[in-house]
Amino acid sequence: METKKKGPSDYPMVVAICAFSVENVRKHLHHNLAQLSGDEYFVQLDRPSTPEAESVAAEVDAAGGTMRVLGATGGLSASRNLMLARWPNHHVMFVDDDVRLDAKAVTAVRESLRAGTHVVGTRLARPPRPLPWYVTSGQFHLLGWHRDDREIKIWGACMAVDTAFAHANGLDFDLALSRTGGNLQSGEDTTFVKLMKDAGAREQLLPDCSVTHDVDPARLTLRYLLRRAYWQGRCESRRGQAWAGFRKEWDRHRTAPESRLRLPLACLYGAVTAWGVLHDQLLLRWGRDHRSAAV
Repeated sequence: METKKKGPSDYPMVVAICAFSVENVRKHLHHNLAQLSGDEYFVQLDRPSTPEAESVAAEVDAAGGTMRVLGATGGLSASRNLMLARWPNHHVMFVDDDVRLDAKAVTAVRESLRAGTHVVGTRLARPPRPLPWYVTSGQFHLLGWHRDDREIKIWGACMAVDTAFAHANGLDFDLALSRTGGNLQSGEDTTFVKLMKDAGAREQLLPDCSVTHDVDPARLTLRYLLRRAYWQGRCESRRGQAWAGFRKEWDRHRTAPESRLRLPLACLYGAVTAWGVLHDQLLLRWGRDHRSAAV
């Protein structure tokens, strides 16, 4: 009698933490594990091996998860591609190391995938902390937070994928858009989702289910946000949508309903984004390898 081939729903869902910060792994470990129900918890640290990293790996293993230290920094896209290769026929929920999970969201994602969805996203909520004057909802996307007044999109901080579908269509994450080292590149997540949908993937958004994106307070500095805006422009350029991408960014910055400073802030962030677009275009024209160009 022929044995039926197993599909992704026959295995536990994998909650895959693509980590860069050892501190964040330790900080959220026990909370996140408590939100799971029969799911596999796997942490992949995209850093060299250190005594501290090995110590945290032992903590993860003792708590019931698994942690692998890669031994070098390859970048976020490369880390996610290793996850795709490790689980080629599974449901994988990619989670950033600074995300605090919620049991309701994890359950909804698992049920959506088992019902036949190929790519799923939840709402990314901000932690309840005061914001500086130069941060409005117009800049939330630079920090990985969804706005309450707009529809959500699937972003990589919490994004679940049917890896069997991705493998069947030869899809992976674009290394040219990967955040690596000191650069703040982005867009590998939304580009991957678009490729999945273009290949016929069924998408589901879960706006009523949220996880908390507890970003490092150091990212709330004006310097960091301006760097992010610059790299956002670079990424829109290398995705082949330079000016359409800039217009999208301008719209995000100028439509913060809660702030009287939205227009001057839109001009500030918009100008930096435009410089990122222009700089990347100039690098392309000069024939330089814009993937490795330093800011």
